[in-house]
Amino acid sequence: MTKFKYKFEAIKNIKERFEKIVQKEIAIINLDIDNLKTEIERLNNERKGTRLKKLTNSSVKISDLQFYSKHENYLESQMKILRKMVEKKNIEKAKKLEELIKRSKETKTFEKLKEKHKDEHTKTQEKIEQLEMDEIAVKEFNR
Repeated sequence: MTKFKYKFEAIKNIKERFEKIVQKEIAIINLDIDNLKTEIERLNNERKGTRLKKLTNSSVKISDLQFYSKHENYLESQMKILRKMVEKKNIEKAKKLEELIKRSKETKTFEKLKEKHKDEHTKTQEKIEQLEMDEIAVKEFNR
């Protein structure tokens, strides 16, 4: 029996590599989203701390109150920017997920084709073996 050699193996391997690349890109995007969310949470905690300082001090100067308000507004604007960045990353992630689905389908198509070719090869080899066995049996019978 001859060894099965899939003629599209190189293409299948390339498709698998592309799929893995997209998976890595999605993982990087997820990491970026997590980092942005962590930064938003940190800024939110800092904003809450600023608000507490402003409210707890009984003898606060007007200049300090103005500073706290400006700082709180700055933190709020930074959080808004980061939220927009998270939205953009989520859109990018959705596009990459669509690409991953496409790549996965391509890879599965080549895997199914490989299985089909392998089955055909096995059947062909079994027929050849059967013909050889029949020929041997005929030769033995004729002796």
